[in-house]
Amino acid sequence: MIDFLQALVLAYPLTFFLMSVLLLLTYLLVGQAKYLIQLGVSFCSISVGVTLQIIHVPSQDALNGTLSGLFFLVFSYSLAQGIVLLEGKTLDPILSCSIFIIAFIARCISSLMPHIDEYYFISVFSVYTALVIFLSNALWKVKHLILGDALEKMWYIVISIWLGSLIIRLGYVSYSPDMLRMLLWKTGKISYSFEEFSVLQHLFYTMALLFSILTILVAIKRLIFDISRKTRLDGLTGAYNRIGLQYLIEFELPKTKTMGLIMLDIDFFKSVNTRYGHPVGDAVIKEVVLLINRNLASVNPHTVRLGGEEFLIILPHLTMQRLPELAENLRCFIEKHDFIHIADGLSITVSMGIGEYESTLAFKDIYKEIDQKLASAKKSGRNQVVESI
Repeated sequence: MIDFLQALVLAYPLTFFLMSVLLLLTYLLVGQAKYLIQLGVSFCSISVGVTLQIIHVPSQDALNGTLSGLFFLVFSYSLAQGIVLLEGKTLDPILSCSIFIIAFIARCISSLMPHIDEYYFISVFSVYTALVIFLSNALWKVKHLILGDALEKMWYIVISIWLGSLIIRLGYVSYSPDMLRMLLWKTGKISYSFEEFSVLQHLFYTMALLFSILTILVAIKRLIFDISRKTRLDGLTGAYNRIGLQYLIEFELPKTKTMGLIMLDIDFFKSVNTRYGHPVGDAVIKEVVLLINRNLASVNPHTVRLGGEEFLIILPHLTMQRLPELAENLRCFIEKHDFIHIADGLSITVSMGIGEYESTLAFKDIYKEIDQKLASAKKSGRNQVVESI
């Protein structure tokens, strides 16, 4: 058993390195997400650290222990940072730096000490404790992924099992009747079965490899989603574009029975461009989208920029009992908003057509009717809401 496990160790550095290459290639070829860099660096670091220990380069034990410990700590930090970056978050820099420095100092001191069990314990304990802390912090920050899709759940469960194996290993190394005497600054020997300890080590490596495979799958899935999402969004405002509208029609609207619609047009927008210039016009469009999303935040609007200064606001499940009041509040909200920070003397009003529709209706028919309501609002003097024609 021991011979097999020791032979298996030789495969780990190469496998970790290949995982690192895959992550970095994914970054270069599929999408440049920062978490791919962090995860690629983490697996490259553990590959180098394990390699240094296997080939024993540098040959001096103290230097070898220090360098390998440094690479293991870089692996721990980069891994945790990559996990949280996957969800758009970051680790606390002061806490992370403190943990890194304390663990590295402990590794350096223990590597310089005589080859006795107590110092070996400190050498191992310092690095793996840092990994446990980093990984625990990362898991806490992305704990909502346990409620995600099947791949995200599996990814989170594997990390949790991996973290559990680390805690078991630390507990196994730490537990000994003599350890209490060592902690009280008395002499003692730490005893454990090398075979059992080796099995725990291989469990750690196996879980790390499984995690890296799942991470690549999750990363590629996220990148594909992000690229797809960007094609559905308007570059100026961040609202949905017409491709995004088609996505909503095909995938989101079928989930609802009814929906409220607001078709909105900025009044006399051409005169804004003529008087102030197109940069100001663009700023006005961006501001109006912000106002729409802010005012209707409680009902989770899907704002679509149809083109120019015209927008369609989709409000799932909303009925005509609430829609007229919401639309009128939005109209007043935009009318009273101060646009002077964009240009002196600038004021903006909007016209709207509104309606409640069954999601089973053909969208082209819905669009035709709501567009007629908007046209009626504009013909009737603008700066008003029309709900029937």
